[in-house]
Amino acid sequence: MQFAEIVGQKKIKRQLAAMADEGRVSHAILFCEEPGYGALPLAIAFAQYMSCPSKEGGDSCGTCPTCNKFRKLIHPDLHFAMPVSSTKTITADKKPVSDLFASEWREIIGENCYLTEQEWYEFIGIENKSGIIGVNEAALISRKLSLRSFEGGNKFMIIWLPERMNQEAANKLLKLLEEPPPETFIFLVSEAPERVISTIVSRCQIFKLTPAETEELAAELTEEYDITPDEARFWAGISGGSLSRSRALISESGKESEFYQPLAVLLEGCATKDLKKIVQFWEEISTLGREKQRTFCEYALEFLRRTLITQAGTPEVSNTPPAQREFIKYWAGRLKPAFLVKGYDVLNKALADIDRNVNSKYIFADLGNRFFLSL
Repeated sequence: MQFAEIVGQKKIKRQLAAMADEGRVSHAILFCEEPGYGALPLAIAFAQYMSCPSKEGGDSCGTCPTCNKFRKLIHPDLHFAMPVSSTKTITADKKPVSDLFASEWREIIGENCYLTEQEWYEFIGIENKSGIIGVNEAALISRKLSLRSFEGGNKFMIIWLPERMNQEAANKLLKLLEEPPPETFIFLVSEAPERVISTIVSRCQIFKLTPAETEELAAELTEEYDITPDEARFWAGISGGSLSRSRALISESGKESEFYQPLAVLLEGCATKDLKKIVQFWEEISTLGREKQRTFCEYALEFLRRTLITQAGTPEVSNTPPAQREFIKYWAGRLKPAFLVKGYDVLNKALADIDRNVNSKYIFADLGNRFFLSL
């Protein structure tokens, strides 16, 4: 992975290259991002740059044996930790850790280094639950980094989504950050740094990634999809500078979301005061995994935003995909603005409850009841 392969982030790339060239890289770096900004590929590219013996022009050469090993994610001094959980083949008694998913990790990163948390869970077959970085993982991280470098250079540990660490794991990692082994660098890649314990954050140098410029992102999209430059600029503009978000929007633009039906059932139940539909809604949603429940809430929040904009008489700025326009238009004529505002609070409460691991049936029964009483 070279810096040149990452969309945008020019300033941070220059800063990282200068730090490495001057030999003043912190042993712990926290890359903060919104999903799709490119923090994971940036961390990999930085480790590759630091290791490349033939770097030039602010980037690794991309062709030497070292770069080839990094590109394939098989360099013996490059390690990863990411949230995992038990699957049908890797049961809980095997104490799941990242190494058991190494082949899957290399495969998916090789296809899409801008992957989302949900895409990772679906790929390894745990889409119905959230992964964690547990104490066994933390012990493995410590053990790996205590060994000498295989190739006589630096060792790298890239921890993807450290906010998924439980308290025990975080405490073990903290000890490692306080007394890091020599020539060892730990890169944390977080989408929610506020949920990483403060004592870990305080020991890291922090880099906050910014949204990609519309033109840069549009150029990438025209290479990936059969779309015009104007269409690419449209999707890049409404994605907030996120490559993964742009991809998702393009993908859903021509089809109905999987969350369309449960949201329609909820709204119809509220509008007609049909409690059976409300019960049908929360029973269906509560069977989904935590990540899909979170995605449903985000989908519903986006629906409320687009509906409110449509009610204001400016549907052209709501950025509604063609497949959803009639649905938005229909409910914009039936829902009151006050309901839409209350709905925001209800959905954000549900998201907070999901993060706190509240029972799913309680979360969505409560959400359904609050929607029912608000309309």
